[in-house]
Amino acid sequence: AEAGSPHVVLLVLDDIGWADVGYHGSNFPTPNIDRLAATGIKLERMYVMPQCSPTRAAIMTGRYSFRTGLQHFTTILPGTTPGIPEWDKTLAETFKAGGYATHMIGKWHIGYSKWSQTPLGKGFDSFYGYLQGEVDYYNRTLASCEGHECLFRMNEGVISPFGPGAAAYDFWDEYKPVVEDFGKYTVDAYDAHLDQVLSPYGTADAPSKPLFLYFAEQQMHIPIEAPPQPEHLEACRGVTGGEGQVNRTVLCSMASRLDESMGRLEKLIRKYGIWDNTLIFAVSDNGGMTQWGRLWPASASSNWPLRGGKTTVFEGGVRSVSFVNGGALPAAARGSTSKQLLHAVDILPTLASFAGVPLLTQGDGLDVWPVISAGA
Repeated sequence: AEAGSPHVVLLVLDDIGWADVGYHGSNFPTPNIDRLAATGIKLERMYVMPQCSPTRAAIMTGRYSFRTGLQHFTTILPGTTPGIPEWDKTLAETFKAGGYATHMIGKWHIGYSKWSQTPLGKGFDSFYGYLQGEVDYYNRTLASCEGHECLFRMNEGVISPFGPGAAAYDFWDEYKPVVEDFGKYTVDAYDAHLDQVLSPYGTADAPSKPLFLYFAEQQMHIPIEAPPQPEHLEACRGVTGGEGQVNRTVLCSMASRLDESMGRLEKLIRKYGIWDNTLIFAVSDNGGMTQWGRLWPASASSNWPLRGGKTTVFEGGVRSVSFVNGGALPAAARGSTSKQLLHAVDILPTLASFAGVPLLTQGDGLDVWPVISAGA
């Protein structure tokens, strides 16, 4: 990378519904998300896959997920072996080859049966987060349980050798499990680690390499668990709906905490003096999971007025909440809305084009930076 190359932050939001953000008419309090979208460019026709792993594979490789064998939501279940093929070059590998420092925070879920399939084997200099599709926000575990997406399916007669109540811990700082943080809310930990990643850029001897940060937020994926700070539930006092495990009031508190996290990201980038040279690209991995049932894996999101939700190919399942902001966004794009058809596979070539980083392989995506930069 050349001196003065821009910093790039790719934010992937998990299971956030079309109507879970204020600027789409939600009753969830998301003032930071709303402001970042309003002062940047809203990508109102950004399309993704109906589920997590297929979208993340498309984002990470710039190729349709059927080409990498990751098109099904059942492809990467706990204990299975698929991952991004070795011959597919990722966003991180592309930016690393282009002279960038590459860091990841949050959820991976596109391969973990061997270290070469994990972020550390796919181009990231550092990784802090979890590898599976979901973990408990406090215990950071994936259960061995009946009916859940678990390691051992007791309802199929397969019982964990560690007992029916066993759970697998899945939270990592590079190759080391972060067991000392058991019981602490994961989103608080992401924010603290984010500061560690960004703070060197605010020093006199700042890193010579520009930053590529992939921040894959955990919220608002199930399980529905309120953050420990009481102000988030308090902000959702007037939001009702759902019952028991599927509670829209609690999901609202998670949206409030996600919004705080995104506001904090902006504040830290400004604090360390790199805002003017940073691009933030935010995209959700699929539509929100609606309350189609009373128990797991139902949730309480809303995609109104779009039809359907996560796992469906209706608009509510595949139209993404997406926007671009940051000081490096051209003035022509600020305060604009684009209704051009875009797809998750476009993100890799678009960010590479913006940063002046050569592509390592030719994928399916298009460079849509001209669309974004012009506010078209």
